[in-house]
Amino acid sequence: MKRCVLIGIGMGQTARLSQEASEAIQKAPLVAGSERMLSAVDSLIHGKKHAVYESQKIAAAFSAYADSEEIPCGLFSGDTGFFSGAGALRSLLEADGWQVRLIPGIATPQYFAACLGESWQDWHLVSVHGRDCNLGIALSYAPKTFFLTGGGITVSSIARFLIDHDIQATLHVGSRLGYDYSDGQGVNVSGGKAIPAENAFETIFSATPQQVLSRTDYDERLSCLLVSRNMPNLPHGALPDDFFIRNAAESDGQKIVPMTKRFVRGAILSLLSVNDGETVWDIGGGTGAVSVDIAHNAHCAVHAVEEKDYACNLIRQNRKKAAAVNLSIHCGHAPEALADLPIPDAVFVGGSQGQLEAILRIVHQKNPRARIVVSCLTLETLSELQSLAPVLNLDYEVAQLSVSQSKKVGSCHLMQAQNPVYLLLLSPLMPA
Repeated sequence: MKRCVLIGIGMGQTARLSQEASEAIQKAPLVAGSERMLSAVDSLIHGKKHAVYESQKIAAAFSAYADSEEIPCGLFSGDTGFFSGAGALRSLLEADGWQVRLIPGIATPQYFAACLGESWQDWHLVSVHGRDCNLGIALSYAPKTFFLTGGGITVSSIARFLIDHDIQATLHVGSRLGYDYSDGQGVNVSGGKAIPAENAFETIFSATPQQVLSRTDYDERLSCLLVSRNMPNLPHGALPDDFFIRNAAESDGQKIVPMTKRFVRGAILSLLSVNDGETVWDIGGGTGAVSVDIAHNAHCAVHAVEEKDYACNLIRQNRKKAAAVNLSIHCGHAPEALADLPIPDAVFVGGSQGQLEAILRIVHQKNPRARIVVSCLTLETLSELQSLAPVLNLDYEVAQLSVSQSKKVGSCHLMQAQNPVYLLLLSPLMPA
């Protein structure tokens, strides 16, 4: 029978390996893994060493023991079940008839949580180690988000993102976790570079995003990060109208920015049907009420486009109040401001400043299958859309909302009517 074992070596110290893992390494005729992994457990290896990390090459090395009673092993950092290459290798080996045993190790968030003296079951766990990631979406899931950093996304870049989005947070940084070298020698790390001896120690600290950017006493290449922030307990669905700040300060005094009312926003949310991970445009952001509602109802990336500076400042205030870290603000005139936005899955047009056709053409160019909802207050805009739809190969559905809400007058309640609104849901025209 073809048998092998894949081992998570945690932080890389033999003292923190389980007894089962230590014995498997000692008995193995072949131990395969990266040079850093092999170096970490060198004292336990009695068989051959094979310095590779690609799944195909490890599987090829194991093939020499297919008919042997001896059990080769592969090494992986951290835990075999936490963003580990062990999963891909296991699938490859099992497809070839191998019986694979996994031995877990201490994962970085486990170790870091113990260092911080707290539990980690409520953390949202994210790996950006050599991966792309939308930081706003990643941070929107929970008040505490743990990042395995690496590649283009570092502790510093996450700190800058939080500053740019006006998000108050405490950053807990763990650098060189498990490192403790006192022999005065430089320590080799991945990539062939060496950590100076004076920096070859574990570093853990907590700071604001601004303070993190001023620190130089940690290694960005070997760091993890826990972002801890306060998130308001907002109800699902459209937020009450009085949640939003509407008075925008301008050089000539206060200005009331138009806002889509709660019941209309509820219908917009339903028509857009935004899913987690999607990208949404809100064109004509106004107060940011629609953008904030979308951002807190789905773990998506929301891009609010607004041309008036005072309204953009208002959106920033409402974003901060809602802690909507997944909402980005773009001050500019549509359609020009749309050119560099990421491809949308859904689009809400709340204001077009006479550029409705140009806006819809850009949306169609970016993604012909994007879900589009347009809000119309006038019959002229409704008529324009009905004319544009077939030209742009779009079908449409129209809903007319007339909302009356109770208002207390003395001891009585009167129904106060809001202006009627037309909502158009545009979708690709299906062939007959």
